[in-house]
Amino acid sequence: METKTILLLSLTLLSHVSFSTSFTPTDNYLVNCGSNATTSFTPTDTRIFGAESTSQGLVFLSKGQSISLKNQNPSPDSPTLYNTARVFTTASSYKFSIKRNGTHLVRLHFSPFKAQGFDLSTAKFSVLVNGNLLLSDFSTKAVVLKEYVIRVDDSALEILFRPVGESSFGYVNAIEVFSAPEDFILDEGAKLVGANGIEVFKNLSSHVFETIHRINVGGSKLVPINDTMWRTWNPDEDFLVFKSAAKRAFTTRVPNYQSGGASREIAPENVYMTAQQLNKDINPIQPRFNITWNFPVGSGGVRHLVRLHFCDIVSPSLNMLYFNVYLNEYSADSDFDLSSLTFHVLSSPMYVDYIVDSNDLGAVRVSVGPSAIGGPLKINAILNGVEIMKMINPPGSQSGSKNRTVWIVVGSSIGGFAVLCLIIFVAAISCKCKKKKLKPGRVENEAWTPLRVNGVEDSNANAPELPAHVIAPQDLSDNTETETDGGDGSSSSEIRNSQVFSQLMNNDGR
Repeated sequence: METKTILLLSLTLLSHVSFSTSFTPTDNYLVNCGSNATTSFTPTDTRIFGAESTSQGLVFLSKGQSISLKNQNPSPDSPTLYNTARVFTTASSYKFSIKRNGTHLVRLHFSPFKAQGFDLSTAKFSVLVNGNLLLSDFSTKAVVLKEYVIRVDDSALEILFRPVGESSFGYVNAIEVFSAPEDFILDEGAKLVGANGIEVFKNLSSHVFETIHRINVGGSKLVPINDTMWRTWNPDEDFLVFKSAAKRAFTTRVPNYQSGGASREIAPENVYMTAQQLNKDINPIQPRFNITWNFPVGSGGVRHLVRLHFCDIVSPSLNMLYFNVYLNEYSADSDFDLSSLTFHVLSSPMYVDYIVDSNDLGAVRVSVGPSAIGGPLKINAILNGVEIMKMINPPGSQSGSKNRTVWIVVGSSIGGFAVLCLIIFVAAISCKCKKKKLKPGRVENEAWTPLRVNGVEDSNANAPELPAHVIAPQDLSDNTETETDGGDGSSSSEIRNSQVFSQLMNNDGR
């Protein structure tokens, strides 16, 4: 059964690879750094990376000294793209001409090797894009691909490499800069989830994001040829807390993408054609438990964009699926109804953006579990895909040093006044805290129960309903899979002209 399923999924992937060439970005730079030749990335990613000197619209600004390196003893399985590098001994930058303002993806490739007296694994440097500090004191001994999502409002995008210390240096093997679809990151519709409940989060596109995880839930690894935006999606099984709680589901039917809803640029078909659902075999009578994934993200208390992808491929008909969504054990959505959110079209992709802080263990936990509404036949929960992006800088934050001296002078002159204000502020807060009752946190149990607040059942998470413009389009040690032909693609109403809610590879390195 396992072999048959894997073969079927593989054939399904092959039947949909043609979509990876359908997106043509307005701005599209692929640079083979340190080389005077063009090359492709991998056999499955045949995009052509051009030489620095032949890339139209690119200006290489070397403010000091830079060196072109070539690996004379590359590994047989190393991409040709990683056999050269540009090394910077002083601050230097690449400047790209931007034709269309808006959200762009920036990918930086790092593959250390030794050549001409340089050991790239000992490099230590920082990277800034249009003044935003993306990497600080960065160094890696492994191959790393860093992906960032940034809005560009100027006529150019500049990537600055700045060595840390006089004896250090920076480097890069390849650079990708290309524009994203207009609806890739929407300003409206995101939800801030935490101890204070759920709040509306606005101006999302003004932030800079680093992709940490991109997960194809219930499915196999997807490589760039399977994705219109040339992304890699990894399987979810390594992140499942209790693998026995989940059961794979898949379909061979193409998702019913709707106008104004999730597009293939938001996530490819293969993401929406697989899912994890509740494994009711554990307890067929009362299968009330959650499926939980734990995603390490690094430091605790750091804000992240969590994009969850949904597509009902498990229901035989509409209005059969209601479930709850939790982030870090806080309720993010209650009684989630995909039928209503997708305007009553089965197998219709959708996604929702949430903003959440990583927990004290430096992780983001995602859970789905059955809703309290509906009868025994409606007990289920699904998830198709997960993307987690770290929010790098607050809007307007710049990490350069132009104003540092000014701030030191001003800070010295007003330091005494600031201390006095701080004392008054602390005293006022202390008095207020004695009167103010703290808001309770929300705890979600692995064994499903309604959320409880200080021991009192709370079935309402104070969650505002999804905005009207949102179109609602999830491993066992030996996971069983179910193929479901849920949905015939029929639509009962015209889709309103609306918006929906974005998406990488390995990300090691420090």
